Amino acid sequence: MIGKTQFYCVGNAHLDPVWQWKWQEGSAEAKATIRSALDRMKEFPDFKFVCSSASVYQWIEEFDGAMFEELKERVKEGRFVVVGGWHVQPDCNLPSGEGFARQSLYAQRYFKEKLGVTAKVGYNVDSFGHNLMLPQILKKSGMEMYIFMRPSEGEKSLPSDVFRWTSPDQSSVLAYRILMPYCAQFQTREELDAYITRLQNETKTELACVPLFYGVGNHGGGPTIRHITLLNEHKESHPEHEIIFSDLWDFYQRIAEDGYDIPVYRDDLQHHASGCYAAVSKIKNGIRRAECSLTAAENDAMLSYALCKKNYPGEMFKEAWKTVCFLHFHDSMGGCSIKEVYDDAAYMYGMAQHTAAVADNNALQTISWAVDTSHAADRGLPIFVMNPHAFPVETVVTVNKQGTGVTDENGTPVPSQLVHSSTLECYWREDTAFMAKVPALGYAVYYLQQSPPTAEENGQKKESPVRAVAYSGVRTANSHETTVLENEFWHIEFDLHTGYIVSFVNRETGKECITGRAAVPTVIDEYTHDTWSHGKNFFTEELARFSDAEVTVLENGPVRATVKVISRYNASTLTQYFSLCVGARQLLVRAKLDWHETHKMLKLAWPMAVAHPKAYYEIPFGVIERPADGEEEPGLTWFAVKGDDGNGNPCGYAICNSDTYSSSVRENTLYHTVVRSPIYGDHGGPRTAESEFTDQGEREFHYALLPYTTNGDVIRCAKLLNQPCTNIIENWHTGKIKEQRLTGLSVDCDHVIVSAVKRAEDGCGTVLRVYETDGKAAHVTIDGAVLAKALVTEITPYSVMTFYLPDNGGDWREVLITEFER
Repeated sequence: MIGKTQFYCVGNAHLDPVWQWKWQEGSAEAKATIRSALDRMKEFPDFKFVCSSASVYQWIEEFDGAMFEELKERVKEGRFVVVGGWHVQPDCNLPSGEGFARQSLYAQRYFKEKLGVTAKVGYNVDSFGHNLMLPQILKKSGMEMYIFMRPSEGEKSLPSDVFRWTSPDQSSVLAYRILMPYCAQFQTREELDAYITRLQNETKTELACVPLFYGVGNHGGGPTIRHITLLNEHKESHPEHEIIFSDLWDFYQRIAEDGYDIPVYRDDLQHHASGCYAAVSKIKNGIRRAECSLTAAENDAMLSYALCKKNYPGEMFKEAWKTVCFLHFHDSMGGCSIKEVYDDAAYMYGMAQHTAAVADNNALQTISWAVDTSHAADRGLPIFVMNPHAFPVETVVTVNKQGTGVTDENGTPVPSQLVHSSTLECYWREDTAFMAKVPALGYAVYYLQQSPPTAEENGQKKESPVRAVAYSGVRTANSHETTVLENEFWHIEFDLHTGYIVSFVNRETGKECITGRAAVPTVIDEYTHDTWSHGKNFFTEELARFSDAEVTVLENGPVRATVKVISRYNASTLTQYFSLCVGARQLLVRAKLDWHETHKMLKLAWPMAVAHPKAYYEIPFGVIERPADGEEEPGLTWFAVKGDDGNGNPCGYAICNSDTYSSSVRENTLYHTVVRSPIYGDHGGPRTAESEFTDQGEREFHYALLPYTTNGDVIRCAKLLNQPCTNIIENWHTGKIKEQRLTGLSVDCDHVIVSAVKRAEDGCGTVLRVYETDGKAAHVTIDGAVLAKALVTEITPYSVMTFYLPDNGGDWREVLITEFER
């Protein structure tokens, strides 16, 4: 489109803190880049420079105090411009909702404290895709505009370069897609003229203005003297063009003031690099574990603070979360960096996990020691079970002790059985597994008997009405021998040669739930693909399947039955432990993969009996429907297929995962992507004998298959899978807390999930963050021992809401994610 007259020239330096280099080199380049930008400001009085990422500013503050003071003065002048509002430019699909919240929380508060401003423009120019909840997250973090570049027009056609991007809750930001590379470089007048002409011709808006991004980037650098000189010369020689050195906010204001009719867009922004979401599983696992353990530790620390007045370690949590936020960076979490980056990442997420573990143990040991167990010495050894989630759970707890039975706090026996222990080879004993019911963000005390029951106790003991069982020797209609796994809800049969599931029957309805062999480990060929899989969004070239199986009944009892399946392909081995628990509608799977393939992907295929299928994927703070066309999609802890049973009755199934972020749904088949092994950081360069491949060797993961009823139900299953209950083996002692079972935080609405409960960053209150899962408005009450006062509020569909309760006895009020006032 020709006729543009205003060019908003955005000086920038895209600075990857890691990518084809380690973070130490990235931090060194930050110094040089910021020094260069500050020097340009001395030479050109109109020049402005936009810079994202609180981590960059913190490096400057730590490395050179004088340079940081100079930077602060330029911020006051409005020439050094804070954008982004986050710690880094993260992958914009993979961090958890709470992970995104912490990006805003710590970065925006840092900017306010150190520079007196907060970012008004969200800025992720190199991230590979952008989830649909970002407009709400940005808006509730104090940002009104969003700048991005990927996916490009060739990857995702949009009605306009400028649009009103709107989340399901109706929050929106003004979004702009950069037309050409953010680090455009021009060395001659002719090159600049050609660049401007291309901007005029390729823009898809009717606006009389367009941003022009320029500067050396990726490894830092920024605008050069030559860049700025050429722009000033163009300004003089082309009076029909108005050259404006821009801070991006002026571009936003121009659009707002002129009242342009901006189209509304209500979808996510995909796909640029679909393959990266399955690459380098160790960093994805490390970040998932860190996010979950930090959230659980904060919850437990809040309970300890409420019950025992134990100091809340806010600074410890803050520093650990900032480390996780750094790891969210799109090239590192996205699996696209060199191997050395992931060697460094290991000690970073290890530090965050250790911080969480220490804080959590301090909190739980304090609470368990304060709970009075002195009255129950005759019942058995006290087992303190803590649930870190703000919903009650019924789950299997495994104790590192061999017992003869377990009772609850009232002396009532609960189902228990002996299971394999990692200490068996040393201590010649097994562990005890039992069914526990634990209140929301609370605890329950159980008692483990270690001596044989008396004759009287044997007479009082009742068998569990339902047993989880597994057995071999069943022949199918075609005379194949199978092994069976079942509980009161499911009857599952495994083929003994392949290890595949050949029957999955709902015992309540008698209906078969699969349309073909299920849990099939499928090897996908992708020799021609780079690490990102640029231009490749479908992974369907099946090369082979794992087979040659060994199928064994491993556990059989009143709590849990387990079938172990070992299958092989080439030099790779997959071991899966399929378990059904009493009273549970989930099939739980613990898997160990020893992977030695290159340029290949492994998917687990589950063809479900679902007609008219639609695909659903968890995204940060929400869920999105996408076509069931087999395209590889990013997602968080679960994905699902839903339709009907062929007779119009709703029917669906979900797979929850412990650390994978990539999957696909093709018609009625769920494809759980487990691993992908391209070369580290392969961007089309030469492949040699020294090239190293990702994800070689052993890894362990967990997943669960369950009926898909509501989003809230699946989210709770996924949360428990990712962060199980903790147990402490206590002794008999007095304590000030008499309750043997206590609720710390509960929600009276099953489609409202607590994302965080924590001490406020200002140290003067409590912060509670919740989100609605199923698109339904609700009147919600949240209460429990953690809160000094119950929260009673209205929540709108798909909204994320953050509340603040002051310590001085005031009322709850809604605040921004940053904990600043709205």
